[in-house]
Amino acid sequence: MNNLDEDLKRLLADGKVPYDVDREEGIFRQMAGLFRGKLWWMAVLVTVESIVFSVLIVLAVVEFLQADDTKWQIFYATGILLLAILLLLVKLWGWMQMNRNAIQREIKRLELRMLDLFEGNHESRPGS
Repeated sequence: MNNLDEDLKRLLADGKVPYDVDREEGIFRQMAGLFRGKLWWMAVLVTVESIVFSVLIVLAVVEFLQADDTKWQIFYATGILLLAILLLLVKLWGWMQMNRNAIQREIKRLELRMLDLFEGNHESRPGS
């Protein structure tokens, strides 16, 4: 395992494959990436839920401001808080998915770099 660690360090420190900042994806590309792959339907569902929760929050705020009775103000304030928490959870799912996709891309890049390193070592060995 120690040789693997050394190979990884050498691979990452190697100047042959520099880190390309241009390959970094922006936030909008990452968001669009949620709609590709096996969980595209979940991303659509989460987007619809986000819109519904946002509209319900706005409606609850309007009703809260128009309510004269304290009981109804408490009811709408509680609804606003619960909807905001639900919206936060939905957004958190999206951010976690984008993070997962970014990590998977980086692992794939590392695998490709390791493959290049090991293929290069195999060809340079005498008798191979």
